[in-house]
Amino acid sequence: MNRISDQIRILMTGLADQAILNGKGFQYDGGRLLAEDVAAFAVPSVLCLAQDLSDRLGMGKFGMSFVLGREPNPIFPLHVDYPNEEIDFYRIAPFVAEVFEGEVLDCRQDLTRLFVSAAKILDPKFDLPVYPAGQISTVAQDADKGIAAEDSFER
Repeated sequence: MNRISDQIRILMTGLADQAILNGKGFQYDGGRLLAEDVAAFAVPSVLCLAQDLSDRLGMGKFGMSFVLGREPNPIFPLHVDYPNEEIDFYRIAPFVAEVFEGEVLDCRQDLTRLFVSAAKILDPKFDLPVYPAGQISTVAQDADKGIAAEDSFER
């Protein structure tokens, strides 16, 4: 890990914690996630989406490269290669916050959807099977009510 990675993880944890306190729970694989879990699972995908957003808006890339690999990181196989030079937190943070509000919250029922969005930036043909919409909305409704699934990540 490097300094920017740690700073982004702290920002993501704070954003997720605030969302949870506001009644917006997060789910993955049928289990309710804590803010720290959301940050651990989502940072690579969020950084990929944030860099893409910055580039599309004409602000340039952050200098990070992203690789779809075989190994989980920690659960999705998306890896971030940080540049050798330091990246200023204030340059990245607004885009991370925007992606959190515009993407992460929309995918909170199943963070797999967030990973798929990021993976499609790297490989537009990338796809995973989609679950029935009713199943996903039920999980999201349970998360909002604070009901954990049987195999919840919550400890």
